[in-house]
Amino acid sequence: MDAPDGIALSGVCKTFTGRGRVVEALRDVTLTCPQGSFTAIIGPSGCGKSTAMRIAMGLEQPDKGTVSIAGKTPLQAARDGLTGIAFQDAALLPWRSVRRNVEVPLEVLRRPLATSSEHVEHLIELVGLKGFENALPGELSGGMRQRVAIARALATHPQVLFMDEPFGALDQILRRQMNLELQRIWAESGSTALLVTHGIDEAVFLADRVVVMHAHPGRIVEVIDIPFDRPRQPALFSDATFHQTCDRIAEALHGG
Repeated sequence: MDAPDGIALSGVCKTFTGRGRVVEALRDVTLTCPQGSFTAIIGPSGCGKSTAMRIAMGLEQPDKGTVSIAGKTPLQAARDGLTGIAFQDAALLPWRSVRRNVEVPLEVLRRPLATSSEHVEHLIELVGLKGFENALPGELSGGMRQRVAIARALATHPQVLFMDEPFGALDQILRRQMNLELQRIWAESGSTALLVTHGIDEAVFLADRVVVMHAHPGRIVEVIDIPFDRPRQPALFSDATFHQTCDRIAEALHGG
């Protein structure tokens, strides 16, 4: 595997057994995400895209294959604070303020909060929540809570940022606004990003390349490079080449 500072999965296989059924969640999944790149995985429900991400994060173990995250095993990378994670559910602690929620990974890794105060303030400003440092999650909108989750994911200066449908629960207008914000935040962080999404337009707008998966068994069927320069502007959503790229991905998704 190359990309020692990014994400590298090689020959990853995973099978689940239950209720008399054997489900081949992943078959021979090989994927390399170079340091600083943005990769999106898209596919139907049950294709294994979230399983692949969970294995990359160290939350599941593969039956076969190897995984390298920032040059380390997934568990080593997590313990060293080299990975950040944002899910569809922001999962904020309701009794803690915005600032105190962003500090959670630092506390888990037993890093001194006093020396991280400036970094936490910077992250809150980076995600557009300056002035809401002391607000509780119940006082925030859904989009604002996801901004807190992204700031929290970046608290340890991660080299790799994992995102599993982070905007899946938001309406289309807010989702596109968050796509613009995420592009800006990712570019400033310099991290390697891996996004799982059901949104084709979201994948094309954000990613350097889109990985298309099929189910039964879960496998990669095509990797499509995205041709647009950065930073990407809202007008791109109306661009003819953008729609052609989306159509190509749709064809790959529904192909044999």
